[in-house]
Order: sequence, then structure tokens, then C-alpha cells
Amino acid sequence: MEDKKQMEEKTAEQLNSFIYTVAHELKTPAREISLYAEFIEEDNRDRLAPQSIEDLHAIRRTCEGMTDMVKRLMEYSKADLKNIDRIRINTQLLIRQCFEELMRAEPERKVILSMEDLPEITGDLFLIKLMIVNILSNSIKFTRNRTKAQIRVFATVRDGGVAFHFRDNGIGFDMNYADRVFEAFERLESNETYEGNGIGLATVRRIAERFHGKASIIGQPEKGCEVTICFPEEMTYLDIKIGQDSPVVKIGIIGDLTGIASKEERSKQAAYQLAVKEINEAGGIDGKQIQLLIRDDRSQSDLTNRAALELTQQKHVDVLMGSTLSPSRDIMQRCAQQTKTLYLNTQQTEGGVSGHYVFCLSAMPEQQMEKMLTYLFKKYGSKCYIVAADYNYGILSAEWVKYLVPKLGGEVVGIEYLDEKMMDFTSVIDRILQVQTDVLFSMCVYPNQDRFYLQWHERGLNYIPNATTQVAAEYPLNVELKAPVLENMYVMASFIEELKTPKAQQYVKKFRSVYNHQNVPYMNMDTETAYTAMYLYKRAVEMAGTTETEAVISALESGNVFFDGPGGRVTVRGEDHHTIRTMSCFRIDEDHRAEEIFRTGPQHSDYIESMIKKNTGVQGGIKSLGINAENRQYNMLLDKIR
Repeated sequence: MEDKKQMEEKTAEQLNSFIYTVAHELKTPAREISLYAEFIEEDNRDRLAPQSIEDLHAIRRTCEGMTDMVKRLMEYSKADLKNIDRIRINTQLLIRQCFEELMRAEPERKVILSMEDLPEITGDLFLIKLMIVNILSNSIKFTRNRTKAQIRVFATVRDGGVAFHFRDNGIGFDMNYADRVFEAFERLESNETYEGNGIGLATVRRIAERFHGKASIIGQPEKGCEVTICFPEEMTYLDIKIGQDSPVVKIGIIGDLTGIASKEERSKQAAYQLAVKEINEAGGIDGKQIQLLIRDDRSQSDLTNRAALELTQQKHVDVLMGSTLSPSRDIMQRCAQQTKTLYLNTQQTEGGVSGHYVFCLSAMPEQQMEKMLTYLFKKYGSKCYIVAADYNYGILSAEWVKYLVPKLGGEVVGIEYLDEKMMDFTSVIDRILQVQTDVLFSMCVYPNQDRFYLQWHERGLNYIPNATTQVAAEYPLNVELKAPVLENMYVMASFIEELKTPKAQQYVKKFRSVYNHQNVPYMNMDTETAYTAMYLYKRAVEMAGTTETEAVISALESGNVFFDGPGGRVTVRGEDHHTIRTMSCFRIDEDHRAEEIFRTGPQHSDYIESMIKKNTGVQGGIKSLGINAENRQYNMLLDKIR
């Protein structure tokens, strides 16, 4: 009996080896026939009858079909022949990667893929990927006539192991023919309607059986079908709660509540709370209430790291939000990448922040600077002096000013980087005056640098316009320093408390009914960003139909996630994971009131996508790279634009 079993296994192995060899040898002549048909058409196009040209096209289509069948036969044989190299596989990422690869071949199609939390498995990456590709390609193919094509992937526990379910809303099939679906060369639809050769699902079953698993399928005509792959217990890592839907949406927020930058964080924390209260009272996100988990990092890197790991690995939040300073943002971005968690950064940035899991929702330098500089050069003159903090934000933002000034026809006549210890700015101010500066551009973030503005005013220099991206937009010096110290300062922001649009004033009224000026002295730009972020996330989740990270990222990248809020319409861009925003230029008067001078139309930056194209040749930016997008920050100091 044992000898008979061994003989059957050996015969099957020899047969598979023969199929693989024959299939491999058939590829070359099929390709050559197709090429000869192409050459005949190219050399004789003017002399051939239309029917002859169509016959040549038919030859090429037949050869292409044969080549595809050969490829499928080789894959079918590999399902049995390939040595298994077992590694731990993140199924969530692999399924998303396979889906994106398949959809790149059909750019005109729109198919929504949603996934619940999926466990990791141990298996052969090539074979598992081959299995997933065959299942997904069938779902994509057979949902072609659906106006809203959908594929849902989820997992359930079965007999200690795990079952992966791939459900679509395609054409389905009659269950009377279910036994035939997994047989090689069996097709329930004609070649004329749906291309294929009937080998894909046969390969899926073979691979499942290689791992002592099982493949099954159920369907209903015009309702869709569901392919289920069951893997044994020894293949699975059941360290997540499969099939147990969380009753709440968990949002983890990290910010400086009691540290050196806490005064800038107050308004953001209040805005988060206000938005969540509104959303929960209106029914939540997709019917689920939001649970906020807020952590204080005091702008200390070790506390940021500890909080980020706790929120992602222990609390399993659906999304991270926040950061107050650049170092905390960098740590949160790395943690999001490591734990495959969505991260919505709600703090103003110096631009260039790039990665698959991070979205920067506030304004960036290009949006805050260009139109303001254009206005100031026309009104005051084009000789610009830059004063910036000797710190990440100041240095990199100064590079943007240095790039934009000559582009706009101006001249950078000097630049100063100020550290956190300087108290006497006399020599700096003297140098600014020596070159007859028309416009000062200041980006001061250290507490000691408030003295620069005081000494500037004491020298009687308020007649020189002082452009900034910080005062009022981020730091409430306009309410902290005594008027008229900041008179004739210009700031570009998407929102501040004095913005007079109807939606802005509705928001201010609502906000101030809850938080007085003692609790929150001033509503800065990111008071709007934090509030808007909650509504953008709500829209993305409801578009995706799930809080699953990759599905929400796909929604955010679609170009259809926007919110009409206090700062006007804010739209998330897939190309750079930043936003399209309208901006307002304000002038601070002698009483420290901010008066709106002008408002722009929608603005966005193409810096990140231009750098990705320059470095990789890929068009379309972060969205096109998908999970292969590098986690980094492009900057104007090292990565010159265009």
C-alpha cells in the first residue's frame, strides 16, 4: 500500500515536471509567431486588405492567449513543484500590494477593496502571492459590469486555524456548478465575454492543499461570490481579534500638554474635543462613537516614542493624530510606518514630509509664502532679509524663502540663524538696516526670540514690513506682546480667529461658547487643522466602509476626501499626502488686530511629487508608489526643487 502511494506521488511529480517543461518550451515559438505577424503587418500595411490585417490581429491575439495559458500552466505546475520557503507574511500588506499591481493594468476601472484586521501567516511568499493574485484577478474581472465594484476581505477562526474570505459583488455563478470551478480549464463563462483560461482557481486550490489547507467557493448569480481559503493552526499567528468588530473608533492623540510648547497646543486639544463631541452627538463615524486617547509627550522624544508605541501596539488605535514640534512628528511618523498605522499630522510643517502612512493636513511653506511675498514685493520693494530660528523648522523654511524670492523677481540680501540663547539682537538688526532691506521675513520659534520683535520695535523699525509664517498662525504673540510691538507684521494662514468668512465666524462663536480666552488665549491656524482633521478622517472611513488602514488610505488618496470648514474647503491629495487649501494674508495693526488683506484661491504644492519623479521616475507621487513609498522628508536644503 505504501509503495503504491509513493508511486502515485512520483508519477504526479513527473507529470507536473513534464507540464512545466512543455509549457516553458511553448513560450518561445508562440512569441515568435506573434512577432512575425506584427512584422508582416508593419512591412505590408498599404498592400494588405482590411480582412488580412484583421486576420493578422487574430493571429497575435491567439498567440497572446497561448502565451498567457503557458504562463498559467507553469504557475499551476509550480504550485506542486516549488520548494517551500517559510517566512512570516503580513497578509494585509500583501493583499493590498497584489490589488494595486492588478489595478495598475486597468487604470480606467474603479474597484473598492476593503479589509478588516487580518492575521499574519507563515508560508511561501511566492505561492501565497500567486494564490492571492489569482483570486483578486477573478474578482476584478467579474465585477467589470458593476458601477460600484467591491471586494471585501476578512478572516474567521476555524478549528484553531484561520479562514480568509474574499467576497465580491460580481456576476456570481450557479452553485450547481461549484464542483467544476476549481478544475483546470473549466470555465462557466465564454471567452468572448470574459478573458481567461480556467487555470487560476485550480492553481489556488493546489496551493492551499500544499499547505494542508482547503479552498472553497460559494456564489449566487448576479450577486457575487466568496472564495474561502482555510489554513491550519500551525500556519497562523492569531495575535489579533479576528471577526470581532470594535464598538468604537479609537483615535490616539499625542501633543505637548505641559511642556515647553504647551501654549501652542492648547487650542488644538480644544478643537479635537469639540469636533469629537459634534461627531459623536451626530451618530459617530459610520455609526460608531469616537474614543479619544490623549497622551502628553511634553515635547520630549522618549515620551513621544513611548506614547506612540503604547497607542499603536497596546491600545491598537485606528489612527494617530498630533505632534507639536518637528522631532515628535518624526517619531510618530516612524512608529506609524513600523506598526502600519495611519498617522494624520495636524501641525504646520516645513514641507516635504513623505510616506505611505503619514498625511500632513496643515499648511506648508509654499502655501504660506508665495502669494504673500508677491504682494509685499509689489507694495514695498523686493530686497528681502531672512531671520530664522537655528532649528529644523526655521532652517528648512528659510530655504523655501531663498527659493521663492528670486523666482518672484526679488533678492535675498541677507540671512541670520538665531539660536535659543541669544538675548541681544542689536548686531543682527544693524546688519538688516545696512543693506536697506525692503521686506523682513522672520521665522522665530524659540522663546528668547520674542526679544527680537521687542528690540525691532524699540528701534522704531515697524515701518519695514515683517512677513512671518509663525506669529498668529502658530504662536499667539499678537495677544501676548503689548501692542503696537507687532504692528505692520504680515502673516499668511488658512485660518486665524479674525478670519471673517461665515464658516470661520460660526466656528469661532461655537468654540468660544465652550472655551474662553483664559482657557485658550487665541485660535491659531491649527485650531482649524485639528478640527478639520476629525471630519476628514470621518469622511475617509465612511467612504472606505471600514477603519482598516489601507482602505482608509485609499480613500484619502482618491481626491474625494474634503471638508468645507472654518478655513474653507480642505481637500486631501493622494500625490503628496498634503492638502489643497485657500489662504488669507493678514496685516497686524497698531492694536494687534489682524486685518485680512486678501484671500487666495485653492493652493497646493507639487514639491513632493516632483522629487519622487526626479528620484524614481514614477509619476503621480506617493499614491503611485503605494506601500513602497519611502518614509522620509524631502527638504529644500538637500533636495532642490525641479
